[in-house]
Amino acid sequence: MCSPEVARVVSDRIKKEGLPQVSRRNFLRFGGMTAAGLAVASAVPFRAARAQEMAEIVDLSHVFGTNVPTYVPTDVATRETTVNVKDNGFYIQRWSFGEHTGTHMDIPAHFIEDGETVDNYAIGNFVSTAVVIDISAKAADEPNATLDVSDIEAWEAANGEIPAGALVCLYSGWESKWADVAAFRGDPGDGSLNFPGFGAEACTFLTTERDIHGIAVDTLSLDPGNSATFDAHYTILGAGKYGIENVANLGAIAGKAATVIVGVPRWESGSGGPCRVMAMV
Repeated sequence: MCSPEVARVVSDRIKKEGLPQVSRRNFLRFGGMTAAGLAVASAVPFRAARAQEMAEIVDLSHVFGTNVPTYVPTDVATRETTVNVKDNGFYIQRWSFGEHTGTHMDIPAHFIEDGETVDNYAIGNFVSTAVVIDISAKAADEPNATLDVSDIEAWEAANGEIPAGALVCLYSGWESKWADVAAFRGDPGDGSLNFPGFGAEACTFLTTERDIHGIAVDTLSLDPGNSATFDAHYTILGAGKYGIENVANLGAIAGKAATVIVGVPRWESGSGGPCRVMAMV
């Protein structure tokens, strides 16, 4: 799409015809196409169509940008506009970033030698039942608070056993610090990291006693900021599960029945990648 030949053809056409406009005729034609699409959709069983119509969709992703917090301070994203509509007839950016930037997924290969990479990871695991466990009260008192087995047991006492195929999400309220890089990193000025994460025993419990798809956190890492052993990463990824970091809006689905859908680039030999995470409530 962005080859020099395409750019030349588009530029020549703009010189002759001007920039393209959405005409009323084309708009109505598009509307007709939409109506046709809806007619096809009406063939879907009523119950499924009705469920989709009634669902509330919650975006669990932060906006990806060049100033978002990162685990490694120098691993920031950069971007440039390579072509634009005014001069070239279409708009494209070129981005440079690490796979683990923004709201992103950790795949087993991120920590495990010969672990599964994102291009081969089972896509069925990207649709999961949401389980949100709130540890915000602990996090308010202790930045490096952990989600422990006792928190899981308390959640199950109130809600029943964590279902098979669940994405277990740690909600600490840390997303409120997202706009302040130092605060989100929990850096008091000495370069140290301080934020909540999953405890080692909780990860062992989830991978041996429960049949989960993965875990998610609203912080920079599956492990608490002060961890030097990365037990959560090794346990979860070592069990063939995945983790999602820097999730947003977990408070909006806490205590509700929700299905989480994760979209991540299927790039070759990827150790994970930035993802769009959506919850159907």
